Amino acid sequence: MQFMQMVFLLSLPPVFSKLHSYDYCVLGAGPGGLQIAKFLEDSERDYVVFERNHRPGSFFFDLPRHRKLISINKQFTGRKNKEFNFRHDWNSLLSKDERLLFGKYSHDFFPHADDMVRYLQNFSIGINVRYGTDIKNIKIETNPEAWNGHVFLLMDQTGQQHECNVDYLYNCWFLTVCFSVLLVASGLSLPNVVNFPGAEYTEGYETVSVDPQNFTGQSVLILGRGNSAFETADNILGYTNFIHMLGRSRVRLSWSTHYVGDLRSIRLKSGIGLKKKYPLLNVNYEARHTHGLFVVGTASHGIDFRKSSGGFIHGFRYTAQSVHRLTENRYHNIPWPATRYPISHLLNLLVKRMNEGSGIYQMFETLADFILLGEDANTFEYLEELPVGILPMFEKSTGRKVYSAGFFVLIMEYGKNFSGADKDVFHYNRAIGDAKAAWRSNFLHPVIYFYKQLPTEEQMEARPEKWSLPRPEKIHHVVEDFLTDWTAPSAHLLPLRRFLENCLQTDLRAFYADSCFALSLLHGKIPVFCQLGYLQNQGLLRKEHQGQHSNKTYTLRTYITAEIPYKMQQKDEL
Repeated sequence: MQFMQMVFLLSLPPVFSKLHSYDYCVLGAGPGGLQIAKFLEDSERDYVVFERNHRPGSFFFDLPRHRKLISINKQFTGRKNKEFNFRHDWNSLLSKDERLLFGKYSHDFFPHADDMVRYLQNFSIGINVRYGTDIKNIKIETNPEAWNGHVFLLMDQTGQQHECNVDYLYNCWFLTVCFSVLLVASGLSLPNVVNFPGAEYTEGYETVSVDPQNFTGQSVLILGRGNSAFETADNILGYTNFIHMLGRSRVRLSWSTHYVGDLRSIRLKSGIGLKKKYPLLNVNYEARHTHGLFVVGTASHGIDFRKSSGGFIHGFRYTAQSVHRLTENRYHNIPWPATRYPISHLLNLLVKRMNEGSGIYQMFETLADFILLGEDANTFEYLEELPVGILPMFEKSTGRKVYSAGFFVLIMEYGKNFSGADKDVFHYNRAIGDAKAAWRSNFLHPVIYFYKQLPTEEQMEARPEKWSLPRPEKIHHVVEDFLTDWTAPSAHLLPLRRFLENCLQTDLRAFYADSCFALSLLHGKIPVFCQLGYLQNQGLLRKEHQGQHSNKTYTLRTYITAEIPYKMQQKDEL
């Protein structure tokens, strides 16, 4: 497979014509193109999607060849939380419409490809798609009035010229339309042809027969040992005399490497090849040498190749969202969405996100939540699922300000030495259960970084090997959990709270109203929970039956009557 080649016409015979002008053009109506188009539609942007076929999702018309997907469709998770359930739904695109969940189209754990075609057809309803339009050539023309200083001029297969509502003229030849931003979602559409003596006698995965009886009694050589190779071998195994598989590297099993593109036990779907097939992108998914050209969908996987899930629906649905939010800020001055909370909510919100958040879970080590402390550190802004690579240019990219109080980053990481073809994930003493040794956790677990100021690009480039981010002021690993349930009071919550208190130099414990009242009378500085709650006419009133738990929770009443030292008061306090 290779990235779709773009031909930029640099010199064309002049033909004067009015053109229809759009702000955004999306090439391709596959899952990536429909996802970014859905965001544009919901934001009421001026856009169009060009699709060469007459239906969306053309990749799934014929691929995978044996029609079973390896993207899981787990519908019963024991939870009703939609965000958490998306961790186990690898086929749904992001939408506000509850009817557009893939589980309503198939109950199979590994769905049939025809179900995906049907799903994408319904998802495309209401999206401005021009079918049967095959973009053959693209020209960049300078225009000082355009957002990026130039516009993209596109020519389709018919050379048909479209009139538009702009007042100025362009020099064009067989032009269709012009655009300020080009979003390429064409996928990896070309077969990877290997040149060697005798290659002309081979048959590619995209054309080989799917009828196993055509291989009856034959000896078969399969070049490659990825998912598509094993998918083909599994299909013909019962009819062949002999199957030999030849690959340039050892078999990499996804359960060992934790990279979804490596060989899956179900042995289906085309595997991921060399990184060179991906376009050169900046950390914001913009083409490195073409301002205003962004890549979404599976071709954007070059950013997280062999690390995270950006080459698959359950990954690139979130990176497409990132591209949309970044362009909203750049071109429309709409900052990255954020929610403001009092600092007393910080612990609860972090615990909620690390246990439910889907984007940071699927795009581990690539997308992260940012928590910006307010100017007085009594409030914070919470931003979800940002590309970690934009950290040095965070303010310009998001439209959000970082104050001197600093900020936190919540990201999901595997252990530095956990993933790899030569690593046995089931080896003796692999798991870490002690919160004091949480930094040695191997399995996927939350990590919280604390910075006083934004790192520079040089610091980002010089970060230690296998580190997602540069060295912070302070860092905290939440100890791994086999069920990815980070809610244990002693192992997860208490160490995290103490880490936050150490960074903020404040008490984040919760108190009842009577405790806040007593503390406000006896101490000059009272906990922030009382400042933002009780002193604002809000707070928790103790009920009679809760008194029996006072000693266990070390409330202020216990502190006053027994004069327990502060360190003892913190013990086992949540």
